[in-house]
Amino acid sequence: MDRFLHLIVNKQSRKSDSTFKKLLIELPKHTQNYKIYVTETTNKLEDVVKELRISLSKRDLVIVIGGDGSLNHLVSLFERYHLNNYIGYIPSGSGNDFARSYNMPINTEKAIGHIFNLKEPKEVSIIKATQGDIIHYAVNSIGIGIDGTITHEIAESPRKKFLGATSYISNVLSGFIKQEKFPITIKVDQGVYSYDQVQFALIANNPYFGGGIKIAPDADGTDEFLDILVADNVSARNLFTILTKLFSNKSHLTHSNFHHFKTKDVAFYTEVKQFAQKDGEPFEQDGFAYTMTTKKRKFWI
Repeated sequence: MDRFLHLIVNKQSRKSDSTFKKLLIELPKHTQNYKIYVTETTNKLEDVVKELRISLSKRDLVIVIGGDGSLNHLVSLFERYHLNNYIGYIPSGSGNDFARSYNMPINTEKAIGHIFNLKEPKEVSIIKATQGDIIHYAVNSIGIGIDGTITHEIAESPRKKFLGATSYISNVLSGFIKQEKFPITIKVDQGVYSYDQVQFALIANNPYFGGGIKIAPDADGTDEFLDILVADNVSARNLFTILTKLFSNKSHLTHSNFHHFKTKDVAFYTEVKQFAQKDGEPFEQDGFAYTMTTKKRKFWI
């Protein structure tokens, strides 16, 4: 490979220490043309991107080593600063849903070898969510309700770095109990729909979320469509049935309390304050009035 590599290691990701050590061993076997940046905060990552904004040449690759949240932050910063260099990814988080969606190696040695075996980039869609001056990007999904509540609780845990993908599943019941129902109106290609007792709403670009849960089986990040999932007035018995279908034969989308749409654009509105997540990164707002669509971007994956 005749490209210079800029590798950004997120030390906050779950497996960052072991991945970093393997990186130092494996990289010199493939190339000497690289530079490693180590970040521990989102602000530090932005400082690195600002530096790259000045020094990047057109053919340089920027590779993030971290979880889905690390990838989200880098993609968001590249969009903000209008950087078009290809983004590579070596998964070292707890969920790694982006890597799973595109059949990328999770093993570090294989992931490094995969990057050097590639001949051309892959064009995929990312989610762009806009509300006035607020813009969010996501590579996998954006969710509000139970999804956001669970993600918030995991992020607040002092043991966050040591929690694996199963932590999402183990928190579903507590999130279900704590989540208050809220009204939401969505506008999709098929029309306008309103629901009064929503517990969960997800806008998905890829099939997986929560660390390997195939919540949107038909989602395809290479097309221009978004998969919209809304859980409305789900009882405890309904929840058990939905989860059973989800983990057995992926038929959960047929449940009468689960509403599914495939659309190129979506607008959704609720006045109620909610926790939300974008690629597993939590945020909170006093009401939501977002429009969302997909945007093409080339990745070295």
